[in-house]
Amino acid sequence: MISLLGYGQTNRAFATYLHSKNVPYCVYDDHVLTPSLDANQQKWLPSKMFNPYTSSLEIVSPGIPFNHPLVMASKHLCSEYDYIQRLWQSNRKDPLPTTIFISGTNGKTTTTEMLGLLFKNAQVGGNIGTPLIQLYTQSQKKDPPYTWVLETSSFTLHYTDHLSPQTYILLPLAEDHLSWHGNYENYIAAKLKPLSLMDAHAHAFIHDSLKDHPIVQGTKAQLLFYQNSQNLAQKMGLDISKLRFKEPFLLDALLALSAAKLHTGVADYDLLNSYVIQPHRIEIFTDKEGYTWVDDSKATNVDATLKALECFQDNYIHLILGGDTKGVDLNPLFGTLSKLQAEVYVIGVSAPAIMQMAQERNIPAHLCRKIDIAVQEIRKNLRQGDVGMLSPSAASLDQFASYKHRGMAFKQCVLG
Repeated sequence: MISLLGYGQTNRAFATYLHSKNVPYCVYDDHVLTPSLDANQQKWLPSKMFNPYTSSLEIVSPGIPFNHPLVMASKHLCSEYDYIQRLWQSNRKDPLPTTIFISGTNGKTTTTEMLGLLFKNAQVGGNIGTPLIQLYTQSQKKDPPYTWVLETSSFTLHYTDHLSPQTYILLPLAEDHLSWHGNYENYIAAKLKPLSLMDAHAHAFIHDSLKDHPIVQGTKAQLLFYQNSQNLAQKMGLDISKLRFKEPFLLDALLALSAAKLHTGVADYDLLNSYVIQPHRIEIFTDKEGYTWVDDSKATNVDATLKALECFQDNYIHLILGGDTKGVDLNPLFGTLSKLQAEVYVIGVSAPAIMQMAQERNIPAHLCRKIDIAVQEIRKNLRQGDVGMLSPSAASLDQFASYKHRGMAFKQCVLG
């Protein structure tokens, strides 16, 4: 019996696949209080009912932390990526698709989508859009060659021990998901883990700040270190003037273009320039009075908010902060805010702690708790030339279904 630990997007896709192959499985989930059945009429049980001795394999949802009782009790734990590798090797004679992982703290989704655009026959998925098990199913209906371009989280990397990419793009790292990983060192180690699995034919783009890390020093992969956009462009022979993107999206574009050039020998600037930055990423809009607002709901950590603030450092900023801060230290953010013309409007579960930090730094702060109240308070203070910004430095799940839901709620409040 296969056990699915957790029932998020990844394991729902696995359940669909296993059901289609008549493979029995059982779901264990913290949100289930009494035994029931899932959509495929398979057992859906409370986590406390998991018995590792009746389970032949446990596929773990990436979001479940390594110290969860389900994970600790497992005897045959397997990541989604490793299970797909097993399936491929059991059912196909041809080699695995060319596989590219994209990870980092910020910019993963944009870089992944850009690279998917640049590759012919690319299948794009992972954390975004399509789980890998669905890409595997789709690949059974296609003729090779094709490429898997996968946005890959630190959670997935932590659990993956076998599937390795031909190319690994690691965007710069900053503190994030510390409540899951325990500390920043564990987070960095998870992000670098693919290097320990890659062979001498594989390539990795790694920020220069990590060049002395033991995992980096010990890899067999061919490494290309970069310091910033200009440095990367110089090393890869790319012309920044041919790209229409500005920071922070310029680095995303250059990394995607670099990987495409590495694989194909071509840097297609025109095709890349056709890419449209997705909503909720430093998205500028105006209300009916002509005031400027910025929806940066995708900024779920301090580093992302710092990049957004840098874009508007010459304006007076009315900043909505708060949500689930994931155990990250906010002091670097408040150090920057203290040097800007800014005041904060605080929402979410972290509101009391953020208010205290603002008061300690003498930064004007408004306790709003909810996003509609924050927008109302900003309207009272907003002047021409100011910017009203949602860049919360926190995850959204304390009050919203997703960062997209939070961004849409914000724009609805502003635009009415």
